[in-house]
Amino acid sequence: MENVNQAIDEIVNYIKNSPEYKNIILIKKQMDTNDELNSIISSIKSIQKKYIRSGYDSKYKEELDRLHEQLNEIPIYIIYQNNLNVINQDINYIKDSLNDYFYHLFN
Repeated sequence: MENVNQAIDEIVNYIKNSPEYKNIILIKKQMDTNDELNSIISSIKSIQKKYIRSGYDSKYKEELDRLHEQLNEIPIYIIYQNNLNVINQDINYIKDSLNDYFYHLFN
């Protein structure tokens, strides 16, 4: 069991030491101080709730689409999303590898 914990720690450290993860942490701090970005994100969250409660009314969908377009025009958000996508791909690759390993181990 100790070997498993050590291997998991190595995987976590690999991700945490990646340039993309380090960028995400730095960018997230910058994003937290960006009032425009935070306002758009808050609006999106609020309208998403209304959209779901309304049974997916198209007027809310149009508003969400407009807000997402605004969000995707903010350079720091785009950089954040790009780095996050790389990290998520790495995590998915690790997850798939572990699933394959255990599938072959037990079958």
